[in-house]
Amino acid sequence: MTSILITGISGFVGGHFTQFLLKNKSAFDIHGVSRSEPAWNFIQDKESVLHSISFHQCDLLNSAKIHAIIQEIQPEYILHLASFSSVAQSWRSPLTSFLNNTNAFHNIVEAVRLQGFKTRILSIGSSEEYGIVLPGDLPLTEKKPILHENPYAVARVSEEYLAHVYAKGYKLDICCTRSFNHIGPGQSDQFVVSSMARQFAEMVVQRKKPLIKIGNGSIVRDLVDIDDVILAYDAILSKGNAGEVYNVCSGKGSSILDIVEGLSRLTGIPVKVKQDPDLIRPVDNPVLIGSYMKLHNDIGWKPAIPLEKSLEKIYGYWLNKL
Repeated sequence: MTSILITGISGFVGGHFTQFLLKNKSAFDIHGVSRSEPAWNFIQDKESVLHSISFHQCDLLNSAKIHAIIQEIQPEYILHLASFSSVAQSWRSPLTSFLNNTNAFHNIVEAVRLQGFKTRILSIGSSEEYGIVLPGDLPLTEKKPILHENPYAVARVSEEYLAHVYAKGYKLDICCTRSFNHIGPGQSDQFVVSSMARQFAEMVVQRKKPLIKIGNGSIVRDLVDIDDVILAYDAILSKGNAGEVYNVCSGKGSSILDIVEGLSRLTGIPVKVKQDPDLIRPVDNPVLIGSYMKLHNDIGWKPAIPLEKSLEKIYGYWLNKL
């Protein structure tokens, strides 16, 4: 069987990717690493899914333990999802963000290097690496210089630089992404789209006032559905060019207010919008829209799921959960 190690398997993307493999890649021996066992409240028949994989409880900052796990598994593929992934949290705890993201990845690639495995590694990065961009830069391609503007982005850039060093200097088989904002059912409500969908569901289930709290409503982001993201990651693992960086994005921009309006149309609930100062970041990029043409040209991937469908799925998830 083909062995794959998924770091951060307990998270949002890890759960969706595991489901995808079990449905579509029966020859895969799936191993997952995370600090805690998956909760995965968005997965039906979770216990059956857990019985179908091998879960290794481990802090990726524990170098000796991750070396032992990789030596035991000898994975042909590693999907590195584990991260301290919130920009807002990185402002509150910049050192924690940097140490978690950078050192965890270093422990993985160093284990593969020292043990001489020919493992294909996919390191997941972020569109935040691009920093503050100008309208003339859009849509962002991978050739755009990276000008990181928050602690989370600094950590992600460091991870990407490490990947470059290990790919070029040690000849490891590594691809990287700069993934734009992905959304879908099961995502934590600390992320803006999931938070707003939950607020709309609370208006229906708990009869809360039709009031939405947001940060900066004019912020524009490229939002890509989790199912499209999973297909992109699978395609890069299978066919991506070693040493390359790929944008994973929709190629379209939506403002925070656009999301509010979309959910209002979906639910039929007119709402008032209130700006919450606590939700505004010290520095934020006004617009981030990516180009997926490199990924399309190299591999053939392109997004297929419209934003309206994504909002419907996320709202339905919160409605059922509440």
